[in-house]
Order: sequence, then structure tokens, then C-alpha cells
Amino acid sequence: MLSRTLLPLHALVLVSAILAPACKPEEGAATDTDATDSAATDTDATATAATQPTTSETDTAATDTDTTDTVASDTDTDTGGEACVPRDPVVTAEVGIDFGAWPIIDGEQETIAVAAACTVQTATNTDGKVEVALLCSEGEQVDVAITLFVTAPADFAIDIQDGQTVALDAYWQGEGHHVGEGEWFVLKAADTGAVLLAGVAHDSNSGINEVFGPLTVDAVEGMCPLPCGSECFDTLDPERIAFRFVHDEGPSIELVDGTRGEFLAQGRKFDAVVSTAEKYYCLNCWSWYVWVIGSVPA
Repeated sequence: MLSRTLLPLHALVLVSAILAPACKPEEGAATDTDATDSAATDTDATATAATQPTTSETDTAATDTDTTDTVASDTDTDTGGEACVPRDPVVTAEVGIDFGAWPIIDGEQETIAVAAACTVQTATNTDGKVEVALLCSEGEQVDVAITLFVTAPADFAIDIQDGQTVALDAYWQGEGHHVGEGEWFVLKAADTGAVLLAGVAHDSNSGINEVFGPLTVDAVEGMCPLPCGSECFDTLDPERIAFRFVHDEGPSIELVDGTRGEFLAQGRKFDAVVSTAEKYYCLNCWSWYVWVIGSVPA
């Protein structure tokens, strides 16, 4: 059974359109099947207006880098969405999963799907380089070693303890016909259901909300102008979009591609890093998302 580490292409991916699907160049064609994007935000991505959002009473200046970090109280229902601010060069992330001996599902493209109870063997974080080693069991799979890797800004914090009981949902798909390779995971505390750590390196968020527990995440278009104006056909320039993270307790935050923000809920501080959120309008390509979120006691 092949082991997938952070380095191999099939395990780590460094992490729709008027006449063509949303796309990522140089990879092949695919249709955006992001099940987590709501009808209000993702049913017609190519008709997105090139105007600034109206999620707050005042517009955020493009040079105001302070708006990339937003903090909300437990009772806030909206932290005020981010405008199209420039990418912050330190807001980068990578996601990888080593599935060890977990079985590969053969099909038109190979996939791995995990919904397991796990025990944390070790959890380390060195300047934002996170590694969580797990032993996971599901059905006939007993105590299979799975390791999660995340690279985030140096001050990214986690609260995962050795010996802790957790629940892991994870997914990987290999490259297929008109479909690109990608993966995601969600790690939650077994006792509270709180999201401890999650990451996506994929062409969609498909499947995330079904397992995200108290959180949901949806794509938001219109945060930044379309790079191709009104002629969005077969262009290599992607639209910078955003993701809206919403907690069941009320707090939410919208983060455009290349920015970072925080909010408080469930007695925890959540740190969301949206490294890449790009929707393409070229032929034979697809969108690309890389984001991570972690939490620590507030």
C-alpha cells in the first residue's frame, strides 16, 4: 500500500464560468462540484459582479493590512467581511496527509476516504510547521498510522495533546480524467466536537461541511474585481475569491485569498488562514483552494 507524505504529488497538493468550468491552469479540465458552496454564492460564479462587497458600513481600504486579522466576540453574528485587500505575503499555508496503510478505493480515479476514531500519538508545532501523528480505527482498519501535516504562519497555534481522543475525517483523490489531485482533513475533539485543526488543498470544498461539526465554510465571489472584466472566457488570470467561516454560536468571518483572521466561539479562538482561493475562467483548468483553520482555548 502506498504511503502518502507531504512531499509526493499524490499525497500533498501545495495547498464555474460562462462557457467553461472554473479552472486551475496546466492541469486538465474539471467541473466545480463544490458541495459546500451555497446556492447564493456559487451557482453562477461567472456572473459575479466586479464591485466591492457590502458586508460592512464602511469600505476597507486596499492598503489597510490590519483588516486581515478580525476578532469577534462570542455574541457577534458577523465580524464584517474583508474587502479586496492585497495578499499578505506571510499568509501562506500547505496541507498534507500520509494515509499510511489505509486502503485505496479504485475507480475512475483513486480515492481514500477516512471517518475514524483516533488517538493522538504526538502533536508538534515548530514555528507553524505542524505534524500530528495518529492511530486510527474504522471498521476493519484498526490502529492504522495516519499523519497530518500543516504549514502555516509562524505564530499559528494548535491545542492538540498527546494521547487525546479525536475524530478524523479525511479525503484524498488522485488525478483522473479532467480531474485534479487534492486532499482535505478535519480533526475534532471526540468529547466536545470542537474543530482542532482542518486543512484543504483541493479544487473545491466538497464534503467539508458534512463533517465540519460546529463550523461551515462557503465560497464568496465578488470580493475582488474579475481580472477579465466582462470578457471572462479562456483567461489564465484567476479571480480572487473569499471564504466565509461561520460557527454555530454565531461568529463568522469572510477572508479573501491571501489573508487571515480570527474569531471566538465555543470558548475557543479560531485562527483561519486562506492561503489560496482562486477561481479560473480558462479552458481545461479548474479552481484551487488552500486554507487551514485551528483553534486554542480562548
